[in-house]
Amino acid sequence: AYWLIHRRIQKRNQAFLNQFPEALDMIVRSVRSGYPLNAAIRMVAENAQSPVSTEFRQVADEIAYGSTLIEALQRLTYRIDEQDVRFFVVMLGVQQDIGGNLSEVLHNLSDIIRRRKHLRMKIKALASEGRSTAWVLGCMPFAEAGIILLVSPDHLTPLFTTPLGHTILGITAGIVALGIFMVRQMINIRV
Repeated sequence: AYWLIHRRIQKRNQAFLNQFPEALDMIVRSVRSGYPLNAAIRMVAENAQSPVSTEFRQVADEIAYGSTLIEALQRLTYRIDEQDVRFFVVMLGVQQDIGGNLSEVLHNLSDIIRRRKHLRMKIKALASEGRSTAWVLGCMPFAEAGIILLVSPDHLTPLFTTPLGHTILGITAGIVALGIFMVRQMINIRV
């Protein structure tokens, strides 16, 4: 159950991140048109697709009920625990304290998020070879043992009936698991 919930959260966060640059562009266009930031957030809530619209609607509602912009956005980072969203919140907090050209900063952030997404997709494509290698290496000993059992069943009997055979099977399983773990660590690249 935990794995299923965790997977659904990851899927929703990924859908949010896929739409997030467009939401930032919508905010940039609204701010450049002269709308205040709160109104721009409300526009995203009304015009974007879910889950971005849902999350920004909650931010807009929290602001309407008395929260500050930064408080509402910090709660957004609790719901969508992704680095790109935290960048957005920190950047807006700094911009509100120091000032500056909000539309330019948001435009740059949108561009950075798009580049990070492109890099993640590129890494995923390059790592797919490593994943398939891990699967092949992990399945090969079992496939070979199955073939040997079909061809000559008595040949592997000592592995299952003697203490030394049990030890060899344990060591083999440990080495295979270690190999799969090492390959997964090599292809697990965080951006």
